[in-house]
Amino acid sequence: MAADTPVRRRLVCYIGGFDPQGPAHYHQLYATEAARQAAVSGHEISVGRRQRLGEHIAGWEVDARIDGQSVRTRYEFLRWDDIVRARWPRSRWALLRTTLWASWQCWRDGVMWYSWRRSWPAFLALAGPGLAMLIWVLLLGVVGVLAAGLWGAGWPLATGLWLLLAVPGLVALGVEAERRTQMAWLMRSLACLVRQGRGQTPELEARLDHFAAHLAAALQDPAHDEVLLVGHSSGAMLAVSVAARALAQVPAGAAARLSLMTLGQCGATLSQQPQAQAYRDELVAVGSSAQLHWLDVSAPADGCCYALVDPCEGLPLPPGSPGAKRLNPRFAQLFTPASYERIRHDKYRCHFQYLMASEVVGEYDYFAITAGPRSLQERFAHRDGVADFRQFECFGGIRR
Repeated sequence: MAADTPVRRRLVCYIGGFDPQGPAHYHQLYATEAARQAAVSGHEISVGRRQRLGEHIAGWEVDARIDGQSVRTRYEFLRWDDIVRARWPRSRWALLRTTLWASWQCWRDGVMWYSWRRSWPAFLALAGPGLAMLIWVLLLGVVGVLAAGLWGAGWPLATGLWLLLAVPGLVALGVEAERRTQMAWLMRSLACLVRQGRGQTPELEARLDHFAAHLAAALQDPAHDEVLLVGHSSGAMLAVSVAARALAQVPAGAAARLSLMTLGQCGATLSQQPQAQAYRDELVAVGSSAQLHWLDVSAPADGCCYALVDPCEGLPLPPGSPGAKRLNPRFAQLFTPASYERIRHDKYRCHFQYLMASEVVGEYDYFAITAGPRSLQERFAHRDGVADFRQFECFGGIRR
């Protein structure tokens, strides 16, 4: 599109992260937060009813008047929540085994070491749950051994019982730590990414192929002024794969209306796995394509992402490749200081703030992006991308 041509009709294809909640939840989230943002920014946004639009696709219509211009958007939710539920360990012992296994694989493959050197908040999110559970298991074992040893050595029964009473306390402490840090969600997601890197998720690959065919057909439909593919969290990696596979299916130039926006990406968790060559190839295909515009948005306050790290870092992109334009959404400017402090310390909420309304009118506005009259590229054309963010590096960082 020409820079001065407003978007009148848009298709948004949204891929969420590793979340068992389906389109009903995300439809309600979009409608509620759109109304809140409209009250703050003066938008007029009407969100229609949720509908089944096709196999593994739900969606809703959005009619908006933003910046004095009317826009019609079809917002599609590309579903893989059924796959998430099938790979969601439910018992605590199954979760414990999954956590320790996934953590060990990431240590062995160098993902943890890369994360520690490149982005220590991401390292804490990845390594913290496994280390915490390992310490918790060791403490339980130590308490049990001490209780048995003291009892066998002739100590009073009461002493052993007091030690055994510490077990429920340790269990309660572990449960509370899991609740506060969302360790269970993080570790389930990590385990799926490890299996994905090893090619052990055929049902997910088939779903991505399905999404890619759908996107390719949309790109060849002249009814859309902009086709905006959005991926959040681990859905950002899936969006890259879908974009790469769709590009391979359309004629040269057919993807000129395609915009890709990745939010809170944790792509290095997959791309740094030695076995994930297929995903690295897809990153190169998307990063080197001049057909689409790729905007990667990540906040330093979001501890569940690789904030402002180039998703294509270290990959052999041809000289002059556009790659991903990286931007900080500047959450601190979208809220009062008191509200921002609450959000910053609630890492789960902070990780989802990309999809939510702000308290103050600001540059990052998810609803103006997905329902407004300007294309993704035009909306942020005045902003220079972040080129060399090193705030979270340790031990000299990653050699470039």
